[in-house]
Amino acid sequence: MVRMQRFWEDLWKREGEFLSSGKPEYRHDTAFVGVATIAEQFYCEYKVENEFAFGEIPTEVKEKGTDLHDELIPQVAISRKRFAKLVQGKKPSFAVLRVWGKVGNLRILGMPDHIVWAEGKPLWVVELKTTGGDPTSLWDDQLAQIRIYGLLLQSMGFDCSRLKLALVRVRARDLSDEEKGALILKVSASLQAGAVKQLESQYDGSMKVHLVAHDGAAAEAAIASKRGYWLGEREPTSSTSVGKCRACEYNPVCPKTLYKPD
Repeated sequence: MVRMQRFWEDLWKREGEFLSSGKPEYRHDTAFVGVATIAEQFYCEYKVENEFAFGEIPTEVKEKGTDLHDELIPQVAISRKRFAKLVQGKKPSFAVLRVWGKVGNLRILGMPDHIVWAEGKPLWVVELKTTGGDPTSLWDDQLAQIRIYGLLLQSMGFDCSRLKLALVRVRARDLSDEEKGALILKVSASLQAGAVKQLESQYDGSMKVHLVAHDGAAAEAAIASKRGYWLGEREPTSSTSVGKCRACEYNPVCPKTLYKPD
């Protein structure tokens, strides 16, 4: 018990030191880079560039997506003390915390969607992505994002020897309100029971659970492929997909867009 208490005290101390160490030395005078922002680079770095240049452009799709995400993964804030007590239990518990660390000269921050814990060890990192199309596809940005979460948990000092990753893609428009409210608990139970296929069959093609191995080396490689942008070693690269440009809210102002609306 004393050993675990020291671990948490040391973790919170190191987190404070990490956050206070930030200085605006990266591109756009940023001191930290978000995990989700690194993932977005795999979609299109000019989208990241435009977001810093013009600010976030609100869209109806974004607002609906945020509201839906909150509905699928309801959360309440708890204290550090309660968090530590909760995740140290032998019975699996659910709680998330900010993940952080320095990788390849980048100070990185992120917040996973959902983590399953037992005895102070992360067992599953779960990332939930809603889609209007086919949930069976797994994109490079999504894969990078969840792998980086795993890497940061490991770098924070957690025992990740049992850690696995699950990227859940769901066509939420097919779900009833009751199904939405119960979704994350059903996913968590199915992951722990090894019953993912049975879970997917209940949703009749509206859900796909992509199981991903925790791979620190792959996460580091993903970061390495994008860090030059932040360190000023190169200019942003643009997407070569007309479809991505069409869907991007910055296409009216982007110098690299492959699509111009009428």
